[in-house]
Amino acid sequence: MTAITAKVGEKCPQGGTWHPVGNTHDTRSIGVNNIMPPTPNGEAHWVLQKATGDH
Repeated sequence: MTAITAKVGEKCPQGGTWHPVGNTHDTRSIGVNNIMPPTPNGEAHWVLQKATGDH
C-alpha cells in the first residue's frame, strides 16, 4: 500500500493523524480539506499515519 502524503500548504486529502516525513513521533490531527500546516522542522510534506472516517 502506498502512503498518503500531502505537501505543506495543500488541502488535506484525508482526515486523520499525520506526521512529518521522517518524524513519526511528532503527530497532528488534521481534518479533510484543512490546509496542511508547516512542519516543526521544515519538512516538505506530511504522511498519513492513521485515517479517520472523513475523506
